[in-house]
Amino acid sequence: MTVRQWISGASLAVLAAGSAPALAQTTSADRRVNVTPYLGVDQVVMAPLKGDGDVLTYTNVTAGVTAQVQTRRVEAAVDLQYNHSFSWSNQIGDQDVLSGIANATVNVARGLSIHTGGLASRVRTDGLSGASTLNDSYTSQVYAGYIGPAYTTQIGDITVNASYRLGYARVEDDLDSNLSNAPVSGSFADSWTHNLMGSVGFGPGTLLPVGLTASAGYDREDASQLDQRFEDKWGRVDATLPVSRTVALIGGLGYEQIEISQRSPLLDSTGVPVIRNGRYVTDKSSPRALVYEFDDIIWDAGVLWRPSRRTSLQAQVGQRYGGMTYQGSFTWQGANSSFAVILFDGIDSFGRLITANAAALSGSSFDVARNPFTGDITGCAFSTTGGGQCFNDALSGITDANFRYRGVSAQYSLRRGQWGWGVGAGYSQRKFVTPQGQNVLVRGSKDENWYGNASMTYMLGNRDSIDTVVYVNYFDASDARPDVLNYGGFTSYYKGLTRRLSASASVGVDGVKADDLDTVISAMGQVGLRYSF
Repeated sequence: MTVRQWISGASLAVLAAGSAPALAQTTSADRRVNVTPYLGVDQVVMAPLKGDGDVLTYTNVTAGVTAQVQTRRVEAAVDLQYNHSFSWSNQIGDQDVLSGIANATVNVARGLSIHTGGLASRVRTDGLSGASTLNDSYTSQVYAGYIGPAYTTQIGDITVNASYRLGYARVEDDLDSNLSNAPVSGSFADSWTHNLMGSVGFGPGTLLPVGLTASAGYDREDASQLDQRFEDKWGRVDATLPVSRTVALIGGLGYEQIEISQRSPLLDSTGVPVIRNGRYVTDKSSPRALVYEFDDIIWDAGVLWRPSRRTSLQAQVGQRYGGMTYQGSFTWQGANSSFAVILFDGIDSFGRLITANAAALSGSSFDVARNPFTGDITGCAFSTTGGGQCFNDALSGITDANFRYRGVSAQYSLRRGQWGWGVGAGYSQRKFVTPQGQNVLVRGSKDENWYGNASMTYMLGNRDSIDTVVYVNYFDASDARPDVLNYGGFTSYYKGLTRRLSASASVGVDGVKADDLDTVISAMGQVGLRYSF
């Protein structure tokens, strides 16, 4: 069971307690459709403050669209941008970047809805997670998207839920054919994921003093690298027993079967694996080898505290994956703010993780921390309705391997008057599940990642604003890969010149320190114009 499955499975206990979330309702005053396409041009300069490097100058031409839709049947938000950078240096070529995030919910009929969305951004593939991507020698374009239906209905006292999600993730890069010159973190190519889940249950005090929910799910990922396959089948029964007006005991018992398998790499005449574009070439004739298997009873028990409709705390301890697991969540939803903390533990991969991150976005309004110098989205999208998400943890240390994924994440968002605030932070550990001798990552090795993002927006008027973003990321890599500390920040001023024409100016600094390498600190500046249609 993956992290998202646990969160969904844990929420079944909440459903059994009679707190199933209703579909968003909108009044005529709330209904709005705002679609704004735009064209822009800006000048970017990057100069070294510490370390070697040249002064780099770019002219960026951008085309994009932002949209907010909230009607009786549709709730959607889109921030999509294409950027072409014309380099003024013969050492570095022109660059193309597609970046953005989007999500949409379409209410097809009573209880039936369609959810879709995606993410696009550019990241470093040389292990320098989070560092500036102005130099495209070691960068990759990342895409993730999903679509699927969800259905919920009430049959008397029985609540029925069902959902399916089809996901796709892709990393595009141009790596050398020699593995020694290719970034080891760029081996992921693409994968398709399927997530199917259903539940039937009733709340406490309806049919019985205790609420019961039976649920089952099936998850599968097919990755192109070595024809890797992940399958997870699970079923469980959860119980909710109220012990006071605000506290309930919760627990679940079930069965789970996980299998991860892949084929062997193609070998050359000397017995060395064949590498093409930085990735193993799959030997299609080789038998499928079992990389990981889990087949056992799973259980967990804990407590649920809901002092109000706005606040919920859930903590559980259990056994899964052959050992103890500790999971929990705390959420608080204010009138114009939200706060959430999640403690997670599961089996995951980059493809499943980045697709689920994109699917975790919700609502018709969120603030995107987009880098003004490159257009990249590698931080957080904040939302005061609780539908925000941080992407930098998933985008750190991209690999083709599956891993035991444990950690904690937190996010806070506030919008009050002219001010908007967002803070995201977390820690994660990846313990890799790989076959011996077929991967640059050693089986059982661990990566650790600490990250933090903060953003502030101040509206000076209807068309003028100041945005500030600061970030820090420390990636503790396993094996021979470098540990990397990345930090920086930028401030942007946006000035409305006319109803459709606006100007912007940004200044920022980006620093990166890797093992055995000197610290590199770069200063960046940008001025530009944007015309909105």
